[in-house]
Amino acid sequence: LMNQYNQDSPQAQFGNVRIVKELASVANQLGRKRTLCEAYGAGGWDLRFEDMKRIGDWLYVLGVNTMNEHLSYITIRGARKHDHPQSFSYHEPWWGAYHVSAGYFARLSAAMSQGEQINTIALLEPTTTAWMYNCGPDGAARMGELGNSFQKLVTTLTLAQVDYDIISEDILARHGAAESKRLIVGKRRYEVLVLPPMTENLNAKTVMLLGDYLKGGGQVLSCGKPPTRVEGKESSQAAGMSRSGSWKQVAVDGLPRLLLEMNREGFAVRRATGDQGILFHHRRQLADGELLFLVNTSLDASCSATVESACASAEKWDIEQGKAEQVTYEQADKGIRIPVELAPGGSLLLALHKDRRVGPAPPRKLADRGEVRPDGDVKVRRLDPNVLTIDYVDVTAGGRTRENINVLKAANFVFAENGLKKNPWDRAVQFEDELIRHRFSSGRGLEAVYRFTIREKVPPSLSIVIERADLYAITCNGKEVKAAEGQWWLDKAFGKIDIAAAAQVGENSVAIKASSLSIFHELAAAYVLGDFDLEPAEKGFEIVPAKDLKLGPWKTQGMPLYSHGVAYTRSFDAGSKSGRYYVSLPAWLGSVAEVKVNGQSAGYIWHQPWELDVTDALKQYGNDIEVVVIGTLKNTLGPHHGKHGLGSAWPGMWDSAPEQGPPAGAEYSTVGYGLFEPFTLKRGS
Repeated sequence: LMNQYNQDSPQAQFGNVRIVKELASVANQLGRKRTLCEAYGAGGWDLRFEDMKRIGDWLYVLGVNTMNEHLSYITIRGARKHDHPQSFSYHEPWWGAYHVSAGYFARLSAAMSQGEQINTIALLEPTTTAWMYNCGPDGAARMGELGNSFQKLVTTLTLAQVDYDIISEDILARHGAAESKRLIVGKRRYEVLVLPPMTENLNAKTVMLLGDYLKGGGQVLSCGKPPTRVEGKESSQAAGMSRSGSWKQVAVDGLPRLLLEMNREGFAVRRATGDQGILFHHRRQLADGELLFLVNTSLDASCSATVESACASAEKWDIEQGKAEQVTYEQADKGIRIPVELAPGGSLLLALHKDRRVGPAPPRKLADRGEVRPDGDVKVRRLDPNVLTIDYVDVTAGGRTRENINVLKAANFVFAENGLKKNPWDRAVQFEDELIRHRFSSGRGLEAVYRFTIREKVPPSLSIVIERADLYAITCNGKEVKAAEGQWWLDKAFGKIDIAAAAQVGENSVAIKASSLSIFHELAAAYVLGDFDLEPAEKGFEIVPAKDLKLGPWKTQGMPLYSHGVAYTRSFDAGSKSGRYYVSLPAWLGSVAEVKVNGQSAGYIWHQPWELDVTDALKQYGNDIEVVVIGTLKNTLGPHHGKHGLGSAWPGMWDSAPEQGPPAGAEYSTVGYGLFEPFTLKRGS
């Protein structure tokens, strides 16, 4: 859940190595081919394609191979748009590009469900020790210390590129056995068992299996003194087993190196000195070799490493294009060495073969031969109408009126005045038809008024969007208006109403009225659309004439609430084409960027290093290259108030809006999407 990386806390979501390793380990032990995880939930409307790739790559490299994206709304009307967004649906401005991410993970899922992950090192999870402290404040403190210690050990081993599984004592009791020097858990046979720090208790079945395992010569590495309890009772059994020559007490700090030195398979991932990336790897054994997936989870630092393998050859499987490519490698004494360079957020899937079926690519590095000189400056144009979100209204219900109230509070007020505690759809799960069968007393309706200000002149095209416009009689400045059939914006339940003829310079009011209330009369924000700019005012924003756009954040150019696309165009002459040509974005922010060459889509830029090969789309002269930067619905849908950070969204965040308002436009929380420097056409050989 969420898009906030945290590898330290046992309660964290994204970044919590332990919870994914637990899943993968159980699947390995029980022979389950597929591992499923819900992803992206509560990541917020601001989730970008780079974030999707980073989170998905992190899940897959740790052992997930089937992803359940959270979530796809049927509709975002009312409170639904605040319920742990984003949405994988037509509502998103980036929906037309989503096939790029979906195709990537479809191929990765197919690859990472092949073969088996076979590890010979096992780490015992100290669950039964934790249960002893699952009571009282003193116990909670001890359990927290234990959880943090185990979390740190799991993360440290994984980042040290140690291949291991986690063992649950419960699964060990039901599927465990000892055979010679190996501890068997289901379909896995482990040669080394690690007891983590602070392990105080073991189950009786665990003690019995460890005794047999040690008698057969199996190795136990204990990161502390032997456990002093069995089934919660004081016992000297573990102390007795520790006198075996196969039981060693080791320092936690030296454990990663010790485990790596035990590797007899000829495989290693060696980080470059001073490397600042966050590197993970995952190996899967195939009949004729291995698959190796490498991921750099850092968005700030690149990653450099060398892979050593006992296999005889290697090739790259391009996850984005679905094709195999030669990769640079060199012969070593007992296999091959492969240099690996990963951009921030980068990934690499390698197929390692037991035979020499694929020769190495010649050592190469893209030589920068400079930039192709553009013909003229960048031209900038907005692709969709600008938007003003009106999230404060005057509302009348039950004979009472509230003025300048936030729409969420207004929705609660309407239903409270009609016998319910609040908006019944907000943070609620409907059982059968318990909500939609509810009926209110006849003759009890509602009226709400949305206000906005236009300065200088009325835009030639101007519309207002009302959720479930079909439920209301609507007027603009006293003139009746209504949504034309089939006219909607953002959601098919959001009626789009032309108000250009009814609008006026100065204050405008759009009133919606229902004579009888139903469960579907859920007040929400309204949206004014048109060719205009917004200027921050003492209360919200005011509509002003549109100005020409330029490079820089949209939010500083009259578009603080805009979420859709802006096109940036330049012309280039490639001349006598030689080498490869790349469109590069040196400085930008958006969910994804589409590149069009001479009117045709050449592909998308969605992760670092922020470039796209457009060689095949270019002609010698007169190339019009357009980069369309797409924002996110964070700017239109919020949350706009309370100064919440990016990367997560919960219903309560929208409750942070002041009850009375709107607040000053400068206080609305939005993201500065846009292209900040001209894109370039780079030539490389």
